[in-house]
Amino acid sequence: MKKRIYLALLLFALLSSTVPSGAADNLQYKKIKKDIPRSYRVHIKKGVNYLKKDQAYQARKIFSDMVKQHPEFYVYWGYGRSEWMLGNHTSARALYFKAFELNDSLYSFLQDYAEFTEEIKTDWIVIRRLAGALYALRPDDFALMFVIDKVRDKSDKKEAVLFFEALKAKYPENANIDVYHAILLSSLGENSKAVSMALAAIGSTDSPFQLRMLERILSNDGHFIEAARVCEKLNQVAKKSAYTYDAWGHLEFKQGHYENAIIHYEKALNLEYRPAFLMTLAHIYHFYLNNPAKAAYYCKAALQIDRSQVDAYFILAESFRKSGKMDKALQFSLKQMELLPDHPHPLYYHGKLLFELNRYTDAIPYLEQAVSISPDVQRYRLILAKTYAGAGLLEKARETYTNFLNEPINNLWSEEEALKEEPPAPR
Repeated sequence: MKKRIYLALLLFALLSSTVPSGAADNLQYKKIKKDIPRSYRVHIKKGVNYLKKDQAYQARKIFSDMVKQHPEFYVYWGYGRSEWMLGNHTSARALYFKAFELNDSLYSFLQDYAEFTEEIKTDWIVIRRLAGALYALRPDDFALMFVIDKVRDKSDKKEAVLFFEALKAKYPENANIDVYHAILLSSLGENSKAVSMALAAIGSTDSPFQLRMLERILSNDGHFIEAARVCEKLNQVAKKSAYTYDAWGHLEFKQGHYENAIIHYEKALNLEYRPAFLMTLAHIYHFYLNNPAKAAYYCKAALQIDRSQVDAYFILAESFRKSGKMDKALQFSLKQMELLPDHPHPLYYHGKLLFELNRYTDAIPYLEQAVSISPDVQRYRLILAKTYAGAGLLEKARETYTNFLNEPINNLWSEEEALKEEPPAPR
């Protein structure tokens, strides 16, 4: 199975974490005043005002003094918020949990706690309890996305699946549980189960966002007729919405109808001018329609909105490399590394650019870093050995890759070409 390092058409739009600045929107004195005893209400007000002004040290002093006499919910919440803002995550983690133990039925606090867990490693016991409490108060998408976003690797799979199974048993009539359970299964590669659950969920939801997700699950597995039915339902519930055009565009893309996909994605873009749509258009123009000028146009437009778009820098670097403008390619490759400093592939890619220019000494540090991060990737070691040889370091070349003299590189840019995806066989 191809590993797509960049430019994967993402299956899901997961929740993004937010770093606190000032008082949390959810921790506002006017909202909580009536729930605080008069004896220490003035102190809570002062602490929250300090948080609002980004004066976390002063806020922490107030809440840490208060907790000795009033070890109560709002004090722990304010104290935890102060520590979070100061970057003291270990202390904040303990304080948020104490607040949670005292009150698991205030949605504004639970949402704030969920945002905090984006920055720390959280036990699944807490994740399940927190998500369950969020869903009990508001059975919408937030709690379900929160759980999916916590699945980092295979070890989390069982926990997340158990959560969805238990939640469905508790709320058997709620269709959105099935939708997000299907999303989870698809992201884990359990396509047949995901497709079955997605098919069962189509008739139970009128949410444009959820229907778009169901279309993705079905299209990605080649169930084009069923995916088209989802798109037709989207036409009924939200005919001229970005979700609907996005779903039709994705369905056309998965079938290899790239010009048709462009038409739908441009309509989606006209309704919602978002980096995701810009980058999808850039992706199609670059990889499938061989139109580097259009691809570059959409990449630059996306970067005007969000400078952290790694995919945009990659496409720009590739476009300039293919046109022989290697200095420009190197500039955009450097941007990739800045955004992904601990990922081996940007280092490897930059090293290959320098290798192709015969700048072997310059290439070595980048390739060495890539190999140190991923020592088992044979391709990384082969290119590094060839680079050592080019720099005259034959012994280091042999140590790195014994057969480097006899094994040809073939296509130096094969990984980049492999990013082009073949449409799945229709089912």
